[in-house]
Amino acid sequence: MLTYLYVHPMIEVALMASLLAEHNASHWEMSCAEWNQNRIEILSDKNLRSDAQEYLIDYFLTKVSGKCDAYILGRK
Repeated sequence: MLTYLYVHPMIEVALMASLLAEHNASHWEMSCAEWNQNRIEILSDKNLRSDAQEYLIDYFLTKVSGKCDAYILGRK
């Protein structure tokens, strides 16, 4: 009989938050283009719930210096 370990869906956010909390917050930055690329990857990840996606996108935006507008996703 197969048994599956139940992992709460928010564990991804908790693990990411603990990992990021261990690093010096001012230690790294990303460009607006890098943030937009990460944003697209996060939104495309079907393993993340929408609240986890929102948290990660907002957190990474704090690492961008200056104003940064999100790329519009969709067809051209």
